Amino acid sequence: MSKNNLIIAFSSDKICNNIISILTKNGINYDYVCKSGATLRKCCSYYENGIILCGTTFIDESIHNIIEDFYESFIFILLGSIDKINIYNDEKVYKLCTPIKSEDIISAIDIAYYKNIENIKLKNYKILEQAKSLLIKNYNLSEEKAHKYIQKKSMNSGKKNIDIAKIILKKYEK
Repeated sequence: MSKNNLIIAFSSDKICNNIISILTKNGINYDYVCKSGATLRKCCSYYENGIILCGTTFIDESIHNIIEDFYESFIFILLGSIDKINIYNDEKVYKLCTPIKSEDIISAIDIAYYKNIENIKLKNYKILEQAKSLLIKNYNLSEEKAHKYIQKKSMNSGKKNIDIAKIILKKYEK
């Protein structure tokens, strides 16, 4: 399974410790714990994608702004009271109303893992298509030959197709 970059983000030490305990008991690894909006923003900048299990507010920032800035790359699982989570009436977040059972958290993380994998696959597909499109345009290749070119470069370098596609995109950004 691909790396899911699970981030725990709550301003309360008690809540963080309870969430960590639930995850540990269920064999779920997490990557980072954030206790402020600024720390969460910094953490999000380290990863291309991931899952954020979070509360609704931090001392320095509302989670709303962070969701707006990072929802395309991250899956948000928002825990809070019904009145605070009902602000979010779209598909950007999974909402869990408190009080909550540990099974509900685990189920939400399982769903988010699969959604994150789907997002990664879609993002990679788009990158590969963009790279092929550049090869077609700049070298007058067919789609099949552009695809074979990426595959050949991948095999020769020992890198994944997606890494070769990213290199091609960087080359033509300049």
